[in-house]
Amino acid sequence: MQVSNGLPFTFFENQETKDVFAFIAPALKLPSRKRMSNQILPHATKILKQSIMITAQGDKIGVTAACDGWTNIKQEHLFGVVFITSTGEMLIWGAKDISDERSKTENVIDHIKNIMKEAENKKIKINCFISDSAGEYAAAR
Repeated sequence: MQVSNGLPFTFFENQETKDVFAFIAPALKLPSRKRMSNQILPHATKILKQSIMITAQGDKIGVTAACDGWTNIKQEHLFGVVFITSTGEMLIWGAKDISDERSKTENVIDHIKNIMKEAENKKIKINCFISDSAGEYAAAR
């Protein structure tokens, strides 16, 4: 609930939040922000990554890798990859901060090669790559 709603870790330590949960589910003990950030979220992330890996590896037909770049609210330039399975399921593979790189074809080619190597090492079959129509991505294709 916290992650889905973009709530800060302090949400669970807010007295009004505690009061609402005490009223709705008195037996429920809310985690501290420290436990949430140091234990619960890392464990959930590990399980999610394993699930993504198993799904991608299990696709006998192979996945499509969709790549795109964008700038986040902190003005960091990100390069992201989503795998799309043969059944249409989208798997968030990852994003990399490329703020220190120039937007050049060589950089994009290197990123795609790294994705291909990583997928091969993890026994994931990539059938094709899709990207936006920006010049460096089109040239890399």
